[in-house]
Amino acid sequence: MLPKSVIETVDLMNKDYFLGQLSYDIVSEEYSFKRNKEINDLKLYPAEFYGLFELKEIEVQSDVIREFIVNRLIPYNRMNLSKYLKYYDMEFWDEWELFLKAKGMCFLDTFWIRRNNNETYKKCHIKFTNSVRDDLLTEEYFLEN
Repeated sequence: MLPKSVIETVDLMNKDYFLGQLSYDIVSEEYSFKRNKEINDLKLYPAEFYGLFELKEIEVQSDVIREFIVNRLIPYNRMNLSKYLKYYDMEFWDEWELFLKAKGMCFLDTFWIRRNNNETYKKCHIKFTNSVRDDLLTEEYFLEN
């Protein structure tokens, strides 16, 4: 018998600002977000989120969260995808797992995720930037592997 839900939760961050808890139900494949009410500057949130907050929407819908996540990831149809998956020690493209492995980071902004309070933006960003730029986005990486 399958469980009704299996929920994994991470902290959504913008640099050192804790924006709230981002959760994913592995069984239903639904996302949810619990906003940190102490953050009053809505511009610290992803645009997809703060637009809803300005409209006094309390809940960020799962499809809005999914769009935010997928837009941060290496696309499933990316050329040389197998090289990226190998780097992240993954057998296939899975949006949630890839999001976790990449710490929710992309080069376009300062959002990221953490699983515990010991993780910092500076440490994670340096590791992400160095590993991805030096190992994945160079021709040498693809030629050598």
